[in-house]
Amino acid sequence: MSFIKIIYIYTLGFIMAIRTKITTGGKISIPSIYRKQLGLKDGDEVLMDIQEGQIVISSLRTSLLKARHLISKYHSQDESLAGNLTSSQKEENNE
Repeated sequence: MSFIKIIYIYTLGFIMAIRTKITTGGKISIPSIYRKQLGLKDGDEVLMDIQEGQIVISSLRTSLLKARHLISKYHSQDESLAGNLTSSQKEENNE
């Protein structure tokens, strides 16, 4: 039987770790304290990544907001990214 590595969260000054098992089909349950911390509800999508040998689960909504914020540093909201991409592709095809 496999166990996932324990990921620590820092809540109210205490480090908390919750141990869980992987069930049939590789399924794990996200404990309610973590779901509340991330604002996750039934049916929400999450992103999973492996960082330094640990599984990291992120809210898709939060990850998209961070990506949009990062893009906004380098791109004016008055411009259309899709329009710029289309123009760039047309220019490349004409060359």
